[in-house]
Amino acid sequence: MKKAFTTIELIFVIVIIGIISSIAVPRLLATRDDAKVASMANQVAQSGREVVAYALSQGISSKDIPAMSRVAKHLVDNGDAVFDSDNDVLKIKMNTVDDCLKLTIESSDNDMNLTLTDGDAGSDKVCKSLQNKFDLIEYPLPLKGTRVKY
Repeated sequence: MKKAFTTIELIFVIVIIGIISSIAVPRLLATRDDAKVASMANQVAQSGREVVAYALSQGISSKDIPAMSRVAKHLVDNGDAVFDSDNDVLKIKMNTVDDCLKLTIESSDNDMNLTLTDGDAGSDKVCKSLQNKFDLIEYPLPLKGTRVKY
C-alpha cells in the first residue's frame, strides 16, 4: 500500500498557509513602514543638528538648508526632499505626501531660527507617524541672535 497525501489534506494545508500569510504580510509591511519612518525621522533631526552646528561654527547662516547640511543635501539628491529656494523651505516627502514636514530658516532683525512644521498629511498614516516623531515645542532652534548660547 502506497502512502500519500489525499486531496483533502493538501487543500487543508493550503488553506492554513493562506490564513497564516494573510496575517503575516500586513504585519511585515507595517514593519517596513515603521523602519522607513524611523530612518527619515533620524535624517530630519540630523539635518537640523547640522544646520545649527554650521550656523554656530561659521557664525553665519544662509537660508539654503542643503548647503549647510550634508544630510539635507542627501535627502534632496535622493528625491526624499525638495528645497523650494523661492520660499527657503526644505519639504520632506513621506509616502504619498510631498510636504510631510517642512524645515525653514526664519529671520527677524537680530534673530535667525530653524523651524520645523507639519505639512498636510491628509489621511496618509505613514506621514502622520513621521510627524508624531517630532515634538514641535522644541522648535524653533536658534541659529543667531539673543537666544544663542555659546
